[in-house]
Amino acid sequence: METAAITSWTLVQEIPVPADVTDLLVDGEQAVAAYKTFRDSAIFTTKA
Repeated sequence: METAAITSWTLVQEIPVPADVTDLLVDGEQAVAAYKTFRDSAIFTTKA
């Protein structure tokens, strides 16, 4: 199996933003959405 197929992001389901994420954000950055992935979660923020 090709590595790219295994490591690509698959957003399974939208979930509430985990509470511990706010500790990782920089000043002024806000979490917009969170999605469950195969193993972890993906967080989308306002910071470009």
